Amino acid sequence: MKTRNYRIPIIYIVVGVLWITSSDYLLASLTSNFSPRVSNFTASLKGIVYIMATGFLLHYLIKKERVRIAEADKKRMAEIVDKMNNLIIMSDPSGNITWVNRAFVNITGYTMQEALGKTHADLLYGPKTDLEIVNKLTTALENKEFFSGQLINYAKGGKAYWSQFNISPMFNVEGGLEGFLSVENNIDDSKHREDLIVQQHRKLKAVSWFNSHEIRKPVASILALSELLMEEKNAMEQQELIKYLRQSAINLDLIIHQINEAAAVK
Repeated sequence: MKTRNYRIPIIYIVVGVLWITSSDYLLASLTSNFSPRVSNFTASLKGIVYIMATGFLLHYLIKKERVRIAEADKKRMAEIVDKMNNLIIMSDPSGNITWVNRAFVNITGYTMQEALGKTHADLLYGPKTDLEIVNKLTTALENKEFFSGQLINYAKGGKAYWSQFNISPMFNVEGGLEGFLSVENNIDDSKHREDLIVQQHRKLKAVSWFNSHEIRKPVASILALSELLMEEKNAMEQQELIKYLRQSAINLDLIIHQINEAAAVK
């Protein structure tokens, strides 16, 4: 059930009751030395003062309440973001880190204090970081544009890992740039699996190319021997050709078995 805040109406009511109960005595004391004509305006003056005072009071209370709600929402959002598995990095317009979540600390090894005031390049970039992607990212940030990409980042101990990131500019209500929000995923495992698949594909292509050449030898022999056998009339020559034909068939069968075993292993 949603909690309701009655603080502002309660303050307004209390101030109103106090004014009603004490205003007659207060105004009578202030106007006792004035002429009766001035005293006749006491009721009107009381209403005017009440409207002015309560108007300013309401403005102050509402403004203060809005600030309190905004701070509470900001705190709740920070608590939610801090529990996310994604790495969250907030930076100022100059790119200096102003906040990181718990996942960033766990994956990179850098504490909040170590990250504050640093840039992504200071903490995360290294020898294998793709400078072409970094340059595209820098251009997008200078133009206050969204950018998405993949980079090799480095944890505190120097361990490299793949990161898929989305970085967006943050604007205030006036449209001014407040900073940048980066949401990153550690895709190290999936990237390693992708590299393994590519390597396996290359090996399979090499095996396939080799086998396609190897298998042609016995097939060509079988075709040639078959042609000779069909033309040969001498029985002894036919027997000799059949012997060679059988050996070529055995060689073909052996190569097929080798291909099947190699494909199964790969």
